[in-house]
Amino acid sequence: MTNAMPKRQEIDVQLTWDTSLIYPSHEAYQKGLADYKAQVEQFEKDYKDKLTSSEVIVRALKEYELIQTINSKLSHYAYLNLDVDKMNAELAALANEYQVTLATSYPKIAFLQTQLALLDEAMLNEVSAQEPQWTSYIQDILRKKPHQLHPLQEDLLANFAPTFGQPYRNYETTKFEDMTFENFTANGQSYGNSYVLFENDYEISHDTEIRRQSAAGFYSTLRKYKNTTAADYLSHIKNEQIEAKLRGFKSTIDYLLFDQNVSRELFDRQIDVIMKELAPHMRRYVKLVAKAHGLEKITHADLKISLPSDFNQRITPEESKQFLIDCLGILGEDYIQMIEQAFDERWIDFAQNEGKSTGGYCATLYDGPSYILLSWTGLMNEVLVLAHELGHAGHFQLAKKQSILNYDPSLYFIEAPSTANEVLTCNTLLKQNQDPAFQAYLISELISRTYFHNMVTHLLEAAFQREVYTRLDNDEYLNGDILCQIKLDIIKEFWGDDFEIGDDAGLIWMRQPHYYMGLYPYTYSAGLTIGTAMAKQLEENPEAVVEKWLETLSLGASLSAQDLAKHAGVDVSTDKPLKETIAYVGSLVDKLEELV
Repeated sequence: MTNAMPKRQEIDVQLTWDTSLIYPSHEAYQKGLADYKAQVEQFEKDYKDKLTSSEVIVRALKEYELIQTINSKLSHYAYLNLDVDKMNAELAALANEYQVTLATSYPKIAFLQTQLALLDEAMLNEVSAQEPQWTSYIQDILRKKPHQLHPLQEDLLANFAPTFGQPYRNYETTKFEDMTFENFTANGQSYGNSYVLFENDYEISHDTEIRRQSAAGFYSTLRKYKNTTAADYLSHIKNEQIEAKLRGFKSTIDYLLFDQNVSRELFDRQIDVIMKELAPHMRRYVKLVAKAHGLEKITHADLKISLPSDFNQRITPEESKQFLIDCLGILGEDYIQMIEQAFDERWIDFAQNEGKSTGGYCATLYDGPSYILLSWTGLMNEVLVLAHELGHAGHFQLAKKQSILNYDPSLYFIEAPSTANEVLTCNTLLKQNQDPAFQAYLISELISRTYFHNMVTHLLEAAFQREVYTRLDNDEYLNGDILCQIKLDIIKEFWGDDFEIGDDAGLIWMRQPHYYMGLYPYTYSAGLTIGTAMAKQLEENPEAVVEKWLETLSLGASLSAQDLAKHAGVDVSTDKPLKETIAYVGSLVDKLEELV
């Protein structure tokens, strides 16, 4: 058998991230938990029902900043260690210690925002004038004030808050602890299968039998857990639905968009325009790739492959360091130093091992590293994932210029720096090598990774979410079979009648953890819309644009998503940037048709 997953302890430590940068030992972490609990109890004693002057409020907010910073360290240490070794009982126990501490501590500090919102607006404005670094934080409290509940109700919700995350924990338990995938046979050889192997390697393999047989085995396992996963997902939405009604929103979608400070118009535009206008370009692209692979039919298992090419060679993590520095060097010396630091100080977990979380992400401590999770294959697809996650790292390292209270921008903007890095990486390489074969290879990688992932995969998830939320708000009955049918219908609508989309495709909704994070999936296409425009500006006029772009990233949440984009020179109040992004994808397909 090939591709059996190694245990975590068998992995070369140089391929793993170093969480000792947060706490040097488990014991230091546990002491940090005890200190944090005591600090929270003192905070409640000092400030609850005592926010009577701007001086007291300023002291409270400064201590609250410190509490939030410590919480960032504790949560990252707890979950980062577990995310790479989910079957490790010791690490699970350490994460549980954090969950228990948070369950008792969060209600003790939740009073702060509730009681600030009850104060006279003039006093809050006085605090903003004294401490301008908190202006957007205070403005957000005032924005949410009409939807605030009675303090006793807010206190009750704060006490129940830990249970609201239970559906997601159930989902992860099913995914990482209960699901086991049987071996599959392709080309007369037996292969191990898993989430990591399928999503990072098999699904994009140029070997048709490996690709299709791995998919058949993968989805046969998912199908066994369809109803349990549906129950978890629907219970998560019902929690959101209840809170939306309590806070006086017309729909659950309106409630979730309000939290992002984004209009319903922007949300619907991303879905409707892409479903209609990007689909024809992507259909052309997939047919072109399928023809190059000699496929007589195109199934759902074939949609994510790129053009066959001799350039599709694997590189090592160490080789990717200089590769990305060369591609992203336009962003300046400080940005290059951040990339070097990420490699040299082991912020990146490259390993593929049993029990590791799937996909890729970047998790930044407010006063520490940006930890990047990957499952490294060495293919260009994975190099672009690393460029993407380094974009998040660069963003949040720069955003530390803001208070931790003004740190996290709206989800609508969050994927712009990451996707801009992907486009910038490919466009830099295209300029460096004019060989038509290389150009065709790289354009294909750019479409099949960057644009497919962010503007097809995640966008179809967004369309699915919109339909599910709408049906639940209309009190319709949903279960696993209905969720599969909704997903299948949306996929077929996008791809049309020329593709053989089988019933297994309906199970794809089960793969996405972002469904438990509000309306996250649509923001990938929103971010890529901004990212595509920024990559173009950075190439055309780097001297004028780089400084402005980095300044925008340093603003954190001090501006709304629309204003952040506008500050960088992209006006998303109209559909012009989105339509230009779609046209750019069309032009890439046009060029491929000339080259192939």
